[in-house]
Amino acid sequence: MAYPFTEDHDMIREAVRAFAQDWYDGGKGSEKVFKSGTGFDLNAWQSLSQELGMAGIAVDEEYGGAGLGDLGRVVVMEELGASLCSVPFLMSGGIATDLLQSFGTDAAKAMYLPRVAAGKITPAYVEGVDGITLDKGQLSGKITHIAFGNAASHFILSFEMEGEIALGMVMAANPNITVSTETTMDPTRSLSSVEISNLSLDDVKVIGTTDRAHLQTIVDRSFITLAAECVGGAQACLDMTLEYTGQREQFDRPIASFQAIKHRCADMFIAIEAARSAVLNAAVAEENEKTDAALIAKATATEAFFKVAGDAIQLHGGIGFTWEYPLHFFFKRARANKSIFGTPEDAYDRIASGLFGDAA
Repeated sequence: MAYPFTEDHDMIREAVRAFAQDWYDGGKGSEKVFKSGTGFDLNAWQSLSQELGMAGIAVDEEYGGAGLGDLGRVVVMEELGASLCSVPFLMSGGIATDLLQSFGTDAAKAMYLPRVAAGKITPAYVEGVDGITLDKGQLSGKITHIAFGNAASHFILSFEMEGEIALGMVMAANPNITVSTETTMDPTRSLSSVEISNLSLDDVKVIGTTDRAHLQTIVDRSFITLAAECVGGAQACLDMTLEYTGQREQFDRPIASFQAIKHRCADMFIAIEAARSAVLNAAVAEENEKTDAALIAKATATEAFFKVAGDAIQLHGGIGFTWEYPLHFFFKRARANKSIFGTPEDAYDRIASGLFGDAA
């Protein structure tokens, strides 16, 4: 399949790659975020979203974005994944943008999408359909594992209201909202718990309504962004491994010349290419195929990233297990990505349920 990359995609890839690799600087960017304990780099996000304008890569042009959809996000996220750049693009430029564009009223889109595209606000999605209750005009509940929740300026809350699922925008700084940073395996991407206590519905801007099935469909499709990050991270692991095995000598020859090393690297390459194909296929899939394609991409890419990162550490030998070498950050991100928003097995179960119903 030929993917419709344009000169715009190539320019975006070059710009994001230069930015992300400068931030990465051999692992120094990740080390800085790790030591800060915040799980994100606010200055880097401001540069990426406001100066480079990447926050609106998938926002429709009429609202100030680039209008490049999933394929544009894949280009951006591959490069961010290759550097583990600790910015909240996954939430703000990914799922929050999709929710606004899919369910937002015309007024809500006009109010929020230009601000998202310009990097002036950074929304994160809080899935509260089963965790947030509405009682006497007040919302209460606690939701955990919100990616980049502590970096968000606004939250998009989902909750039941009058027999429908409502999506509401609220400022993260609201005094009835408490955001707590969680201790996680991956120190370069924050996860937070969001506790809502007696939040008045008057403080929440309802941006649209939907039903459970349609909401889940849009959330599933946003996984393409996460899958693209996995492809970029896996490719970086393979690139580091090829460079290292080409320099490391044993028995007076580079270990890359040994057949066992060649076979392992070939397996890593095949896994990455399979994942990349799944991601690109999902990005350009037709409307009636996009949800399953996104789930396949997420499952394939997260499994590939985890395998490749583990193999990379083994092929680096002792140095691969040290804190001084950046591979451990990639391994931790790979393991975290296997579980966030559900496991690969969950994705396969969802696909099977759609194909075979209760028989699955």
